[in-house]
Amino acid sequence: MKITLLGCGTSVGVPSLGILGWGKCDPNNPKNRRQRSSVLIQDNGYNILIDAGPDVRNQLLNANVDKIDAVLITHTHSDHISGLPELRPYYFAERKNIPIYGQIDTLNEINTSFSYLFEKKSNSPSYFTPPMTLNEIKEGKLTFFDFDLDIFNQHHGNIDTFGFKFNNRFAYSTDVVEIPEKNFKLLEDLDLWIVEGLRDQPHEAHAHFDLTFEWIKRVRPKKSILTHLAHVDYDHVLSICPENVFPGIDGMVFHL
Repeated sequence: MKITLLGCGTSVGVPSLGILGWGKCDPNNPKNRRQRSSVLIQDNGYNILIDAGPDVRNQLLNANVDKIDAVLITHTHSDHISGLPELRPYYFAERKNIPIYGQIDTLNEINTSFSYLFEKKSNSPSYFTPPMTLNEIKEGKLTFFDFDLDIFNQHHGNIDTFGFKFNNRFAYSTDVVEIPEKNFKLLEDLDLWIVEGLRDQPHEAHAHFDLTFEWIKRVRPKKSILTHLAHVDYDHVLSICPENVFPGIDGMVFHL
């Protein structure tokens, strides 16, 4: 199984527009340049994308990805769904619909924003066919293509997000400030956990570093990578990370 961290930034990326710019990040260190958070999982010929934000086109071009078999959506904030229309060219090649998976509220919001991706309307051109489908998933276990997939809820301020675990080896948890107690068992003894660590200070909707480090100490993954990083300098984050915990870098690749 190959995992590519396509992006590890927050909703505005690093550098961001306006006066925030690089924030506390050293602009001379390329590890501080962060696109919006997304992950690609590849195994047995399948390519599974988690989230499709505004940077997804460049992310997939940089990773040389020639197809997408499915997209798992953590939640409907724009930095996780606004790039869905960019995936249409994958449909053009084989005329095979790209299935989008998420909780029902997520799917409803996506359909409201991008209805043309999923339905042909009376005024659509005659040649048009919808390139994608919407598919509901719920918390629990399922066989997902060739993967054993666990889907678990996470609290993200006033909404819930989905976390995903693949083949009992890799899990992805972004946009999370609280993990329900019952779900910690799912996260024990992973080979790799990519998990949010936003910044030094607490935040009402995102895990800060000390909170994430507490979770990591509890579930004991072999390696942890911090994602959804704000305008915090790579070297600073690395200096405070416990053993086998590292700040994310766009384009990181892991083989499990």
